Amino acid sequence: MLAFAKQSIRSNIPAQTRGTQPPPGAQPPSTPTEHQTEEQWTEESLKALKNDELKAILQGLGLKRSGNKKELVDRILGREVVTENKKKPKWRNSKARAMLVRMLMDNQSNVHKMTWKESHASHEWFQEYDPMLFQRYVRDLRKANPQKVAVVTEDNEIIKRELNRFPRPTKTNRGEPFWDTHPAKLLLRGDVKAGKHLDMKPALLHQTRSEYKAFSLKTFRAHIYQEKRHQKELPMRVNRRNKKAQYKYEKEVKENVALWNTQNDDEDNEDDESVEVWEECCHDDVSEDGDEEE
Repeated sequence: MLAFAKQSIRSNIPAQTRGTQPPPGAQPPSTPTEHQTEEQWTEESLKALKNDELKAILQGLGLKRSGNKKELVDRILGREVVTENKKKPKWRNSKARAMLVRMLMDNQSNVHKMTWKESHASHEWFQEYDPMLFQRYVRDLRKANPQKVAVVTEDNEIIKRELNRFPRPTKTNRGEPFWDTHPAKLLLRGDVKAGKHLDMKPALLHQTRSEYKAFSLKTFRAHIYQEKRHQKELPMRVNRRNKKAQYKYEKEVKENVALWNTQNDDEDNEDDESVEVWEECCHDDVSEDGDEEE
């Protein structure tokens, strides 16, 4: 019964779909390009081929097989133009936008006298974006700029008022200086990196610098352990790495704004005070090396 079922199923399969062996001595079908050498390829002969045949040639040459027919032909003939695939940063989080915002918030900046075309041509960061899109970006930022300046000015006044109401004392409740602003912090960081805390006990290390003696041995010992944890865990602290990257980002923007002002302003102008005060208050927890204050 099983043999009859197999025979019935086989009889219903079309003959052309069954696996057949070529007759003895028969040659496999050849492609139109099999007997052509690389020197014989011309644009006309390659255009007469199908895309699958062109891709077969490229596979034999070890080249990429993606693209339309013109790209395939050009690649075979060795005249394909390879462009650098550099991803353009999005405008919202770009350095170009941050730079333009800073310049627009500075009432003395020469950017207010320029057209959008002149602004677009004034810096390589701006030229990365399409001129028509850049025109829209400039228009939107100029429209929102008065409101942003008003908010920043109000925030600066509030910050100044609060700082005057609650000034930071010169010493802690223990009668010692604040560690985060004292030179001993960076000195100890260097000593821990150099491994000096491994060669001597805290009491001996405490006596090596006059800056350390401004703190009690108990406080100094606690900061040694704190600095050891800081350097051990720093590579795993994503938040601090992000702050360090943000610091470098803003520093680069400031440097390019200063360079732009030097090249484009008629005379040297000071930065807008409101912008500087606002930025200092927002980033007072980021030190020179990009680390958060302890």
